[in-house]
Amino acid sequence: MRKDENDEPCPETLGEYRDLCASINPDSEAVAFLDFKIAESSRGRDEVIISPDSQMRMILMPMLVLAPSGKYSLAAIANQEG
Repeated sequence: MRKDENDEPCPETLGEYRDLCASINPDSEAVAFLDFKIAESSRGRDEVIISPDSQMRMILMPMLVLAPSGKYSLAAIANQEG
């Protein structure tokens, strides 16, 4: 794991962030968003995050309380592709 701005361990890859979010709320918009990003990445779950952890938390935390019915829900993604 990499270190955050306070020199604390934090997730390093999309997969690690996804696992963290899934452990809090597996049915969240955050998990759906990370699943989408993993699917579109050539490295998949192993895609290394270059954004600071504080920025990742700011993006993902509000999504943790939302059910996956928004932009990154599987239904919305299917509708975009079709």
